[in-house]
Amino acid sequence: MKEKEKKPFSETAESGLEGHAGEVARRYELMDELLRGIRDGNEYQALQAMQARNRLRIPGLLKDELTEWKYDLIQMKALIIQELRRSRVIDVLLDDIHMGFTQQIYDAADVEGCRRIGEEMVTQFCRLNQLKAISSYSLLVQKILLIVDMDLSRTLTLQYFAENLNVNRSYLSNLFRREVGMTITDYVTDRRIRTAADLLLTTSSPVKTVAKQVGIMDVHYFSRLFKRKMGMPPSRYREEKR
Repeated sequence: MKEKEKKPFSETAESGLEGHAGEVARRYELMDELLRGIRDGNEYQALQAMQARNRLRIPGLLKDELTEWKYDLIQMKALIIQELRRSRVIDVLLDDIHMGFTQQIYDAADVEGCRRIGEEMVTQFCRLNQLKAISSYSLLVQKILLIVDMDLSRTLTLQYFAENLNVNRSYLSNLFRREVGMTITDYVTDRRIRTAADLLLTTSSPVKTVAKQVGIMDVHYFSRLFKRKMGMPPSRYREEKR
């Protein structure tokens, strides 16, 4: 039996280096796409770029893979923050999220955890950039908008905001309607459905899970709200838009 001819070592090494260089170049391209998505407030574009980046190999220059992933996340966070500062995002909000993710990266126990942190980081910073236009609202309304966009999973009612902001319900309701042009309930519902639409396109989570992630426990009620807002049921929306 004829022995399979082996390629010279130099040729094999050269091929490996070319593949590595191609992946490094692709990581830079995706980083540019990610930053552009964050700059434009396009959460879908930014998250797609992050997920594609997560599928590539890490360069492997440091002592181990986990350290390499953590270092890459730290670099990415620095670039994102630089981009957001150019966009004049509110510094106090930026600093809080920045420190939180620094701790998460430090505590990450494995590569999969780093991937999840990266995606969460992109989502949170992208939403923060979308909030830079809220400075024209009163402080109370700004706080409501910030709470809604940062965590849709909790019970976001007029009563909840009135108690947490220590203000009269009627006053808060009238103030929000006057400045935003809709009730707090309508605003929260709108944000939930739009965020759910993004999740349907960027994840493979079941519709029931997506509904819970945006704070709607009844999947049938969620489907009715989604169809009313988006013109089609969640499953069909995912199928057609993808």
